[in-house]
Amino acid sequence: MDQIKDFFINWQAVAAAFGSFILLGIIRRLGTKYNKAGKATGGFAQSKWFNAFTPLYPYVLAIAMVFFLPMPKIVTELGAKSFMVKILFGLYAGWLSGYSFQVIKKFLENAFSMKFDPEPGEADKKPEVRPATPPPVPEK
Repeated sequence: MDQIKDFFINWQAVAAAFGSFILLGIIRRLGTKYNKAGKATGGFAQSKWFNAFTPLYPYVLAIAMVFFLPMPKIVTELGAKSFMVKILFGLYAGWLSGYSFQVIKKFLENAFSMKFDPEPGEADKKPEVRPATPPPVPEK
């Protein structure tokens, strides 16, 4: 039980999750073009392909970061199987990153009534404007 706890609860997982969270935020920010009014108008971060694969990016970034971070003792003890264990560790850190993003976003939306950009695939919903119709005139 201690090995499982050591694998999942350590500073390396938090560092990889936080790092992928920050890197994905930077990529989204740099890949979006804004007009003078501050509305997103384009850029590669607004493309259909980027948005289609957005849920996978935290995992990919976390797996890449795992190879640069020092590993917990439990990972180095596994020796020959360390490559697959690093991949599993990166998947866990990517999940932690994606889940923490959702929790923080929901907290900010509820606590401060903030509205963030629409989720990938969610259409921009604009209110439908209908012309005002006069009330019916009673006949005499």
